[in-house]
Amino acid sequence: MNKKTVLKRVFVLSLPFWAVILANLAVNAHFKNFCLFRWLFHHECIGCGLTRAFVALCRFEFTKAYEYNHFIVIIVPLLILIWIYLLKLTFTEDNYKE
Repeated sequence: MNKKTVLKRVFVLSLPFWAVILANLAVNAHFKNFCLFRWLFHHECIGCGLTRAFVALCRFEFTKAYEYNHFIVIIVPLLILIWIYLLKLTFTEDNYKE
């Protein structure tokens, strides 16, 4: 196993960790929100509140996460499935090579 493969595997394994860290930093830093959809139509888009919902979910505040954005119940399972698929690809790619 070469160094590039090891780095790729470490990166894919650590994706959930970095997602939680970056989402917490974004919420705690109180970045100014800019949503083009909200600015043009004066209504929230389907993505508004998603970062706050993800952080609330990481803190096990399920009702608060659902209040921030109802799509969190769809998006988080999809992200988990994508991560599992990436893990499978990363750890089985040696089987496809000679």
